[in-house]
Amino acid sequence: MKGRFLVPLLLLIPSVSAVAGQCEDNFVKRGNPLTGTEYFTSTTTKGLSIASAIGQVRNAGIGRNMAVLSEDTVGGSLILEEPSTAMSRPLPLQITADAAGTVTATLKLRRGAFGHPDTIKKNICEMIGSLQPGKTAPPRSAAPKALPIVIGAPQLAKEIETQAKENAAVVADRYKGRVYTVKGSNAGVSDGKSGKYYVTFQATTSLIPGLADSDRRLFETRVRCLLRPDQKAYALTLRANDRIQLTGVFDEYNDTDFVVELKDCVGVR
Repeated sequence: MKGRFLVPLLLLIPSVSAVAGQCEDNFVKRGNPLTGTEYFTSTTTKGLSIASAIGQVRNAGIGRNMAVLSEDTVGGSLILEEPSTAMSRPLPLQITADAAGTVTATLKLRRGAFGHPDTIKKNICEMIGSLQPGKTAPPRSAAPKALPIVIGAPQLAKEIETQAKENAAVVADRYKGRVYTVKGSNAGVSDGKSGKYYVTFQATTSLIPGLADSDRRLFETRVRCLLRPDQKAYALTLRANDRIQLTGVFDEYNDTDFVVELKDCVGVR
């Protein structure tokens, strides 16, 4: 008797290949590099609630080291973003879900940007092509432990400044929690009267320490590190123009003072 119910129950669960096939069949490209290219696709899974859909795709994005910029498990919206690289800017992926179990993915490229449709299709469909029925959102996945991003202070400052000019509101969510090892030259250390020591990097680099006059240049974005409390000895031994490396966590970008601030910073000897 039990065997009679096995097949009907299995039929209620769509196979991974069936949902992935929907994603690939529904994939559409619109526009061109001159006006901006957009990619769309969707899948429908019976028995999939809005909260479960958003939670599953969110976890898939976290597993791919994507940043979660916005998440609404009630309204059915999610924005994931591929981190920027030396060769590319961040790419936001917009996800929507409805009560019918339909999940739609939209990727928009900036004007002048080129993408490979087959690669984009493959990556998106790997994320939304294996959704399973469910009523509640799954527990949030832990982000993979990543090594610090090694970068020069002027490069980090320029990267964030450029993105802030496009949309300053997104910078905090985009960089939240990122760990950096920043390399550069010391422009100065705060006096520590508040019990906190800040180390500021010079805004430009020079092959010969001391020749970069960036500490006198106004309106140029700088990187500043708030040292961890146990780093007082390190702060007291620094001198102007010393070559330094500090590892810390992104805290904020202040577009009024033109400062990229890291926290919990430790000196790398």
